[in-house]
Amino acid sequence: MALSRYSFLPRTLFGRSLMIIALPVLLLQMIVAFVFFDRHWDSMSERLVFALSGEIAVVTKQIETAPSETAIKRLASETRKNLSMTVTVEKFDPHAVIKSKRLFQKIYLFTLGKKFETALQKQLAPRAFAIASSDKEDWFQVLVQVDNNRMVRFLCPERRLTSSTTYIFILWLIGSAVILFGIAILFMRNQVRPIMRLALAAEKFGKGQDVPDFKPVGASEVRRAAKAFMEMKERLKRQIEQRTAMLSGVSHDLRTPLTRMKLQLAMMKDSPGMQDLRADVEEMEKMVEGYLAFAKGKADETPELTDASVIFARIVANARRQGHTVHDEIEAPAMIKVRPVALERAVSNIVSNACNYAPEAWFRSKVHEQVLEIAVEDNGPGIPEYAREDVFKPFHRLEKSRNKKTGGLGLGLTIARDVVHSHGGEISLEDSGKGGLLVRILLPL
Repeated sequence: MALSRYSFLPRTLFGRSLMIIALPVLLLQMIVAFVFFDRHWDSMSERLVFALSGEIAVVTKQIETAPSETAIKRLASETRKNLSMTVTVEKFDPHAVIKSKRLFQKIYLFTLGKKFETALQKQLAPRAFAIASSDKEDWFQVLVQVDNNRMVRFLCPERRLTSSTTYIFILWLIGSAVILFGIAILFMRNQVRPIMRLALAAEKFGKGQDVPDFKPVGASEVRRAAKAFMEMKERLKRQIEQRTAMLSGVSHDLRTPLTRMKLQLAMMKDSPGMQDLRADVEEMEKMVEGYLAFAKGKADETPELTDASVIFARIVANARRQGHTVHDEIEAPAMIKVRPVALERAVSNIVSNACNYAPEAWFRSKVHEQVLEIAVEDNGPGIPEYAREDVFKPFHRLEKSRNKKTGGLGLGLTIARDVVHSHGGEISLEDSGKGGLLVRILLPL
């Protein structure tokens, strides 16, 4: 709910940190630009428009009252020299006026053009006029009708309506924003990089890979988190090693008295209860082997790039050799960095369970979206939904459907989940479309 509400926000720490820096800067830029254009630029444009329209009106009135052509030429020369406008008096032609397109294409001149047109209406009334385009770049024309026979053509540069401070201010805004964003990006990358390295190290450790070259770097908080991660990693490794050593030691120590008990039972004569005693000794021996298998689930094995499809094909072939019916759909190749012996042991346990408790089993594997998906289905009795979490506990068995006759010790799924989690994957139990149980494993590539 919370994620969907703020789905527009960046998901990465780098993006969110950059947004925290960028939004105030952009907001400040917008406020400054609004104040500038609302006050300085607007008042300046009003003055420029008033000055140019006034000059055109004054020159038009002087041409109307000029006593001769010589006086008009002298006036045109003075106007060109002092006002940066070209003035020509021509015969009035109503078809010569073409509404300007170029002048109104520029957004900053669009508002100026409206203001300029309004100012000319006030200054030249009741004379007719038009603003026209020009062949010269960045120039425009103002055509004013003097009388029925004459009109005055004013050729003016567009800079008469604009100020260079506008361009300088816009460039300053854009340039400062680019520089600030560039500095922010460099700074944030340097701050986020140690966090990314910590996340990568944690991901590798979660997959059972060693990270010997990892060192705490970056800000003090990041260094503290990295140091805590390294201490946690060492504690976990010691705990795993101690558990493995303890289980191996106990199992090894139990083998000696079990062996002596088997020898004594073999030399003893049959008597009432002897068969039950032999069965108990065999059961204890299986439990010892189960302890060893559980300990090996975390044994030191170097991860290596492996074609998982080869492992899966071997598992299916072994199940078929034991007389089980297994249908397979294995996508090859499926290259993944894993501990191959541990992965084969985990998947073998799942396939063995499916074959022992169901007439048929189906095995599928495929790679999609950087994930290796493994699915094992059967058409057996399945596992009730309320008990699916309990079956992952060590030595837990469902007595109704999985009794001692099947030989299960309740460690198969425990070892499988241990191995899958050590590779950074997920394992889940679902209802199968075949009527039994579906075990789904997802391993990151």
